[in-house]
Amino acid sequence: MSTTIRDRIGAATGAAFVVLAMVGNEIASGSSGSGRPTGEQVLSDVARQASSTAYTVGVVLECLAFVAFIGFLGYLTYALRRARGRGPAGLAAGAAVVSGAVMLAVKLGSVAPLGALAIDHAHMSPQLALVLNDLSGVTFIICWLPFAIFVAATAAALHRAGLVGRPTTYIGFALGAIGLALSIAGVYEPADANPQAFLLGLAWLLAVSIRLAVRPGRDLDPGPASGTASDPASGEAAGARIVIGA
Repeated sequence: MSTTIRDRIGAATGAAFVVLAMVGNEIASGSSGSGRPTGEQVLSDVARQASSTAYTVGVVLECLAFVAFIGFLGYLTYALRRARGRGPAGLAAGAAVVSGAVMLAVKLGSVAPLGALAIDHAHMSPQLALVLNDLSGVTFIICWLPFAIFVAATAAALHRAGLVGRPTTYIGFALGAIGLALSIAGVYEPADANPQAFLLGLAWLLAVSIRLAVRPGRDLDPGPASGTASDPASGEAAGARIVIGA
């Protein structure tokens, strides 16, 4: 497989993450009740979801979205390491990958309370069901914070690597800063949490991923080769071996 095709597939996993997550969440949420349910409503929703094919499909799509996001983080690591001028971009690139991994871990953690609900809902009080449901919701809000950092850091790293332009970078910075503020406010007051920056960040990631898949970076260094100009130290060592052998 050529490097260009591999880059296109890797970049496309970012768009796949966004699409699968949004579609899966929409399908799964369609079988639930109100946004702020009572404990009795939570138990009723869980019992209905247990036999809902649509809910199962939605959950599977969301799981596939997480797999796609792992692939996108791998692509970022690979692409940014090969990018020209990678030295100054090291901090932003590292922050992007780490914050993306943290976001994924926190989001996956928000599934645990829902799993407990699904297993034990028949023997659970409405009060405990409401607590577990709220725990999952607050954990989801917490994941907005590392995602905001991910958007801003990814924008900086991709711009430094010459893979996106200034407008895209500035939009990423703005969404990251707004998302950081809204996530902190949402944790402080979960009932009034505003997901707009998170959703716009997903839209930004979708656009950037499609851009990178359609037009992969042309200035990426395919990697140092022994005795080539891309690695002077290696070239000098090879020259020394030739002289000694002579």
